Amino acid sequence: MTYLVSSGGPINRLCSGNVYNYCTSTTTQKDNNHSYSDTLNLPKTSFSMKANAATREHTLLKDVSELYKWQENNNTGEKWIFHDGPPYANGDLHLGHALNKTLKDFVNRYKILRGYKVNYIPGWDCHGLPIEVKAFESFKKDRSLLKPKDVRKVATDFAKKELKKQLDSFKAWGIVGDWDNHYRTMEPGYEVSQLETFYEMFLKGYIYRGVKPVHWSPSSKTALADAELEYNEQHVSKSIFLKFAMKKVSSGLQRFDNGKLNAVIWTTTPWTIPANLAICVNAGLDYVVVEGRDNERYLISRERLESLREQFKLPLPIVEGAEAIKGADLFGTVTAHPMYGRDSPILLGEHVVTGSGTGLVHTAPGHGVEDFAICQQHKIEPISPVDDNGCFTEQVGRFAGLEVLGAGNDAVIEELKSLNSVVHSENYVHKYPYDWRTKKPTIIRTTRQWFVDLSGVQSLAVKSIENINMVPPSGSNRLSSMVGKRNDWCISRQRYWGVPIPVFYEKSSGDHFVNQETMSHVLELFKKHGSDCWFSMETAELLPSSMADKAHLYEKGMDTMDVWFDSGTSWRGVLVARGVMSMDESADIYLEGSDQHRGWFQSSLLTSICARGIAPYKNVVTHGFLLDEKGNKQSKSLGNTIAPSLIIHGGNNKTENPAYGVDMLRMWIATSDYTKDISVGPTILTKVLDNVKKIRNTVRYMLGANFDFQPEKHSVPYHQLSEIDKYALHKVYVLSENATKYYDQFHFQKVTQEVINFCHEISAFYFDIIKQRLYVEAPDNNLRRSSQTVLFEMLDVVNKIIAPIAIHTCEDIYKHQYKYREPTESVFTQGWTRVKPEWNNAQLLDQWGCIITVRDLFNRLLQEVRDKGIIGRPDETMITLKVSSPFYDHLKSNQSQLEDIFCVSKVELVHDQSVDIKEPEQPSTSRISVLGDGGDFNCEQSSVISFNGQLGLVDITIRKSDKHKCPRCWRHQSEQESHVCPSCVSRLSLIKK
Repeated sequence: MTYLVSSGGPINRLCSGNVYNYCTSTTTQKDNNHSYSDTLNLPKTSFSMKANAATREHTLLKDVSELYKWQENNNTGEKWIFHDGPPYANGDLHLGHALNKTLKDFVNRYKILRGYKVNYIPGWDCHGLPIEVKAFESFKKDRSLLKPKDVRKVATDFAKKELKKQLDSFKAWGIVGDWDNHYRTMEPGYEVSQLETFYEMFLKGYIYRGVKPVHWSPSSKTALADAELEYNEQHVSKSIFLKFAMKKVSSGLQRFDNGKLNAVIWTTTPWTIPANLAICVNAGLDYVVVEGRDNERYLISRERLESLREQFKLPLPIVEGAEAIKGADLFGTVTAHPMYGRDSPILLGEHVVTGSGTGLVHTAPGHGVEDFAICQQHKIEPISPVDDNGCFTEQVGRFAGLEVLGAGNDAVIEELKSLNSVVHSENYVHKYPYDWRTKKPTIIRTTRQWFVDLSGVQSLAVKSIENINMVPPSGSNRLSSMVGKRNDWCISRQRYWGVPIPVFYEKSSGDHFVNQETMSHVLELFKKHGSDCWFSMETAELLPSSMADKAHLYEKGMDTMDVWFDSGTSWRGVLVARGVMSMDESADIYLEGSDQHRGWFQSSLLTSICARGIAPYKNVVTHGFLLDEKGNKQSKSLGNTIAPSLIIHGGNNKTENPAYGVDMLRMWIATSDYTKDISVGPTILTKVLDNVKKIRNTVRYMLGANFDFQPEKHSVPYHQLSEIDKYALHKVYVLSENATKYYDQFHFQKVTQEVINFCHEISAFYFDIIKQRLYVEAPDNNLRRSSQTVLFEMLDVVNKIIAPIAIHTCEDIYKHQYKYREPTESVFTQGWTRVKPEWNNAQLLDQWGCIITVRDLFNRLLQEVRDKGIIGRPDETMITLKVSSPFYDHLKSNQSQLEDIFCVSKVELVHDQSVDIKEPEQPSTSRISVLGDGGDFNCEQSSVISFNGQLGLVDITIRKSDKHKCPRCWRHQSEQESHVCPSCVSRLSLIKK
């Protein structure tokens, strides 16, 4: 399909600066209203104004796997290792997936164009709770009767099915990668690399088994690491203020003990009271003894007194002499547990701070990290009477079987109230940790788990972050802060679907057993059978043959590894294991959501530092999350999510939800500041569409104007180009340099803004000036071929710059631009922009900057005349420019092009040497007068203008042309009505020849 400019004249609709007004007619017949149409070089191209994405994109997309293989075999530049963070193989892809994978594709396609040998192996995280839950759901019988191997078989099949769906969608979005050799964390080879890292860290002393408090998810029935938590800011707890009667008082309290002296603590977890073994105070704080109810006395901190008076609704007067008792003087005091009467000594702890509670902290080492640490110092062994389901055990008697986060909590409170131990109770809204998978609250529970001791690598890890390029830069502080505060990492999980921790335990003692021989044997088994063998084989088979006679003394462990350890070792399981890099190298880039500072970025860094002493990446780029147009976080519960398919394929109502296509989705991402949370919605997409149209229309103009241009035959050497064309090439050079810089910095929003600004600027000025020569001059006129040469180079640069973003559009442009030679390859096989050093001609900026300044002044004055209805078209006029230096000099150097520059029929240039301009803000004066009934007019304006610190005086006079309109070029330069002008006579003679 070929498009012509609209009828009614070849140029009239272009003089106003609108260079895109192509018609939608497909006719190629002669314009009957214009006898000279066939002598004009009217633009024509089959490149459509509309993308028609729904019907055309799939025909334009080059096979992403083939392109990946092509660059592997043909690009000769440096290698670029982009390590893919594995999405979870579960569920349909959402807009967050599109954001993530598309940003990665921007980088990789740009690097391919730059000649890099890109390594991008897409991957999937396959283990973990959500898939295991899906597996359990497929069984109807009691879960406790299920065998691990049965659950794992169903989980494997489910992960494979989900992975295949996601893979097809990623490819349909145009994501280039090694899809034929993608990685999965459940592959035997990957699991072996993971275990090799585990064993190395174990041998180096980083991994150990111990009893420590961990975050426990009753809903998942497993321990969790910090990275698997999210915090509910509106969690409501039942809090209580509780009395502990004094059994033995320190010397600092003796004179205030009336037999009814109590230490008062505050807790938001009453269910942990059965596990209380101590009370902590701060040695440096001041404490007071106050009068309470029924002749009782309460020990509380002085700082909290006024707040507690208000909460308890009691006067709480201070006992005489007990106004300031130092916390250090309370050490040695022993209180009685309100439920069991056992000793609960007062200990000193720096973790006790001001601002909440009573200044005395309930200490249950079985359910608190700081509690555990301080009790360890005093050799107080923890008790944790809570099972895997989050229910009380028989250890607490009548509460056994009750959920601690529900009925168990209520039962403890009621018991304490019946014992008259509760001073005050209330609901308390605060931030509380939840299981990020199940979205349900967790507890802290002391159990025996496997940990990574990070105390010895913290400083090295933090130091390594200083040498990593973080985008945005704030990511550096965020990651450093998290790593710097982390002393250990719980890596064991009590699940079936995961990589097992392959160690053995002595049945008699429960101690773990592992050595080089058992490690080697297990690794060989995993290479052959994968991790399933650990659950399907007996202990005797899993132990090396040398221990066959002792197999009955051991049992295999059933813990699996934290999925963050799975993915955190991917630098080895994918890149090192496949020979992409050595153990001494790092990937060039990791790019994920900002939540991965606490997840994959961190686990990858820690495993790499522990195993080999270096960071796994050189660049870390993070993106935000998705918001709706009102700034609300997108969520299914709010019903404000947008599926990628809705943007790409549209909805049932195409008016409300048009099919925008993949390129629009990618353009929305590219025009957004991905380093922050990103909004999306109909209004935003409409604005993005406007930018897409602007780019397409600019491209369409260049293609249409070059319909007869063959670069091998018609290109004009740089030294023969006109000045305006050289100026345009300089702008192209600057565009290319800036775009290259921003791509290197991963600033895609700045890339698109550069292109959009360029399209606006170049179309409003350059296109407007060259249209006369393009359409009116003889086909092989040097000025015409000069501008066509620039348009060809300009289009090539613009197309290469938008190529990593608009992958279908750029292929369409490439096909149209190189129609004279068979385009057998993709635009991505053509390399990056081919700008030449000579294009960088900064001297032209002053010259054309001055000209543009005068031209803008003229256009504003001309618009006043047009608004009054005095004229319709600029070429009905002739102008006189009386200009002082340096503006005159620049205009004079382009004397032959002034009519085209100002789009008028005649320009008279006069040098004004009579004034010395000293005031840059002298006001402009203009006067418009209509002379007689024939429509003659005179418009004058005098202005002082400034450009780059240079001042000049410009007097502009606009008059109606005294010539007739040329029926061919429409300039008013003909001596007789209906006759062509002298210039066109000359042009026609060349055309006829």
